[in-house]
Amino acid sequence: MSDLAVGELIDALVGREVEFLVAGSVAASARGVTGIEPGDLDIVPATDRANLERLLAALNDLGAEPGVDFGEWHQDEHGAFEWVQDGVARPVQPLDPARPATFDHYFRTQHGQLDVVPLVAGDYATLGRRAVRLSLGDREAWVVHAMDLRATMSQARRERDASRLSQLRAIAGVS
Repeated sequence: MSDLAVGELIDALVGREVEFLVAGSVAASARGVTGIEPGDLDIVPATDRANLERLLAALNDLGAEPGVDFGEWHQDEHGAFEWVQDGVARPVQPLDPARPATFDHYFRTQHGQLDVVPLVAGDYATLGRRAVRLSLGDREAWVVHAMDLRATMSQARRERDASRLSQLRAIAGVS
């Protein structure tokens, strides 16, 4: 059973007026993908400095501690990102609202893990065009469109993603 309290994480973000979209397994579940017990809340924040300052304040409110990464994102010549797990511990960069990439971390909080993905899943402005407000338990939030979720999972990186990808294709009406 997950210790994730999505509502409390959303409340902290909304309370600081952070502009964000819900992505990842929480979004897939809200979109109707079955068999998911999300272990974290993935968000794509707007990357303007003012919003990242609000996000930093929300992270401070949550007592968020960034996790250590044992890999890094590699981008191919077509712009696609791939996570390369290499076992090398990367030092946590100080969060800098002038540099959106410094927010690309997972954070441990008292309400569960929050994964901030400012660029890799797509940018806020582009993803926001098709996002819709959906219920996430007893809260509502802007959730990435099924087509965009599917695109971020165009290749199943983990075994559990294969089923999610198949279901997202069906929800999005794509074979």
